[in-house]
Amino acid sequence: MNTINEKYDIILPNEFGRKYTIRYKQYMYSDIEGQDGIPNWELQDFGCGPSSMATILSSIGYDLDPVEVAKLMLLDEYGNPIDFYTNKETGRLGMSTLGFLYLLQELIRTKSFNLEYQLVKYSYEHPELKKEQIIEMIKHDYMALILVGPKGKIEHPRTFSNYGHYIAVTSVNNLNNEFYVANPNKTGDSQIDTTYSYETLVSNMYTNTFDFLMVKNKSLVLKK
Repeated sequence: MNTINEKYDIILPNEFGRKYTIRYKQYMYSDIEGQDGIPNWELQDFGCGPSSMATILSSIGYDLDPVEVAKLMLLDEYGNPIDFYTNKETGRLGMSTLGFLYLLQELIRTKSFNLEYQLVKYSYEHPELKKEQIIEMIKHDYMALILVGPKGKIEHPRTFSNYGHYIAVTSVNNLNNEFYVANPNKTGDSQIDTTYSYETLVSNMYTNTFDFLMVKNKSLVLKK
């Protein structure tokens, strides 16, 4: 039985291969604005990236919540602001993909997290060429951060969000080779037990990003 908390869900492993997952709920966080030198930024509105990365890190053995992840991305070790915002001209201050690479490097460098990460890009003309590799990596020790949204696509399925949005890909169902995801928005509340095909993920994803940012804890055998 899964456990529901105000700010996160504990999703238990099942017999189909789903891994133990702590799914943070972005919409339950609204108190980071103005804290510790971070100006005018609402995690509730723009924090899907830190929430999804906190989901991945917490699920693989590192206890960081979305506020802690956001602070690590937006302030350097001396407390100076770092600008990893996107879409500043529209006021939608999401996080750039580069910011997550910086975050992982800093966690390895300053906190000695035993992390490994890989960028797995697929061909937009032939995404099927990477399908088996991505399934096998997620089946085993990796979870992935992906960016979904309608950018550049006239007909977009909007399965996970109506806007640019980060989600975590956590596990693979061994029966159908479809993916479990941890979506930090309210839509994600009803997606915990649903699986999505590789083709569904790809059809929802932004192009020209890191595609699948794979992350694993080299010291941990995931509970599944």
